[in-house]
Amino acid sequence: MQHIKKSDLLLFGIFLLFAFWLMNKSFGYNASGHAFRIARHQLGDFGLHLSLIRSFSWGNNFPAQLPFFPGRPLPYHYGFDLTVGLLERAGIRIDIALNGLSALAFAVALFYIYRLTGILFGRNVTTGILSVLLFIFHSNLTFVDFIKQNSIGPDLIRRFWYLPDYLNKGPFDGSTISLFFTLNVLLNQRHLIVALATSLGVIVYLLPRLMNKRKIPLTALIGTGLLLGMIFWIHTLIFAANLIVIGLLFIYFHQGKRLAALYVAALLVAFPRIADLLQYRDPDLGYKWLNPGFLAPRPLTVAGFFAYWWQNLGIAPFVLAYAIAIAAPKARKLFWSVVPLFVIANVFQLSYRIDHNHTLINYFLIFTNIFIAYAIIEMWRRNVCMKCASLVLVILLTASGVVDMMAVKNDFQFAVPDAPTDAFMQWIKTSTSPNAVFLSREDTLDPVTLAGRRNYFGATYYGEVMGYPISERRRNATRFFEAKSDTDLHDAKSNNIDYIAIPTHPPANFRYIIDRSVFDTNLTVSYRDDRVTVYRL
Repeated sequence: MQHIKKSDLLLFGIFLLFAFWLMNKSFGYNASGHAFRIARHQLGDFGLHLSLIRSFSWGNNFPAQLPFFPGRPLPYHYGFDLTVGLLERAGIRIDIALNGLSALAFAVALFYIYRLTGILFGRNVTTGILSVLLFIFHSNLTFVDFIKQNSIGPDLIRRFWYLPDYLNKGPFDGSTISLFFTLNVLLNQRHLIVALATSLGVIVYLLPRLMNKRKIPLTALIGTGLLLGMIFWIHTLIFAANLIVIGLLFIYFHQGKRLAALYVAALLVAFPRIADLLQYRDPDLGYKWLNPGFLAPRPLTVAGFFAYWWQNLGIAPFVLAYAIAIAAPKARKLFWSVVPLFVIANVFQLSYRIDHNHTLINYFLIFTNIFIAYAIIEMWRRNVCMKCASLVLVILLTASGVVDMMAVKNDFQFAVPDAPTDAFMQWIKTSTSPNAVFLSREDTLDPVTLAGRRNYFGATYYGEVMGYPISERRRNATRFFEAKSDTDLHDAKSNNIDYIAIPTHPPANFRYIIDRSVFDTNLTVSYRDDRVTVYRL
């Protein structure tokens, strides 16, 4: 067994402490007040993930369905949410389960980045740590915007330290600089952290054996394939990315014939989900596979494409080119194995929203940062002028990430009541079947789904980005909410709806014209408070 150095344990401990701080900044739980604490920039994604977690811990979402659109298999990769849900079901508080797994995976990912740097370029603590820092403090031109918006003066440090928000949140605020390449994407998508950590672990295991021409045992190939197959349940695109990267690595190192065992094992584990996806795949995707340019401004031009990536990557591509030029041939083989991820993300649309391509780029950038760190350390070793140049490069490559870290540090959290503080949620949890389906208002932080039940026509965004037939479901929901007779209510029941929840004070997005007399005449009230009346079908 390889000896574990004390320095490695210390480094992992530091990574773990940072990871716990980071995860707790974005999500927590007030145990005494029974309320979620959700950071501002995590509200949208956590509406989905908390609902999925609760569907497994408080509900009975087996086989898995989307809590906001029940009735068909869930195409989304829900493996991580299932794991957290089962932990909560076993008695572990939801924030401890979610943040604990996320922090551990994040620390493992950082450590594997550190280790992978050593595998490629020789064990050098400085190069490894710099690779990690370049991953945490990403390169783009946000720091230029910060300088433009803040004049140099005695107040500059205070304004930097208390920066309240990201300066650029593209594509959501119209900015060219994307939020997808910041830590925010990992705080939102905890499953992506787990998928990346697992993938890096596989690369760390395989790469030195391929580089040193060591035969990988058949059992190890099968075991690696089984692990890769599990990633399909955690993150579909990262699974696909691994098939590409690992396949090319085996080919470049003349081990292509040995891929079959690994691929077969991976596909066997992934097959149940693949079957569900194929069963409900719409032949009319609703989007074009060929959609070049990722999120570059439309109409797409060559100049616009390069300008987009200049703003989102800064000087990183130039340093990367130097790194590739000086890297050893074996190290370059890894780079050429990951380049297709960036190409594919910029040529094809792989999901109902092209935004989702970002995961391939996130994965690709991990490896580019390792090469960039190597180039900078090699420059440092040359002479005084190169040392100065390398320091300037580190500042330019990390300045934007440091600015964005202030947005993470200074972000605020919303308190979202949970059961039993929220009486409606407590009633749902204790008085309805774990399989119950409600017809309720559309809400991202939906008390129905946060209590582990399903909303027949819940927040539509989640269904839209997964390709669900939203229009048809909307027509049904309108007919049931605007029921004219018991026939409409009977049809609602035949659609497996158990309860209809009508808000006392309808919000702006509740556009239904309700005739309460139809419900009062034909149904019994199961629950009522000052916010909602629930009728039993």
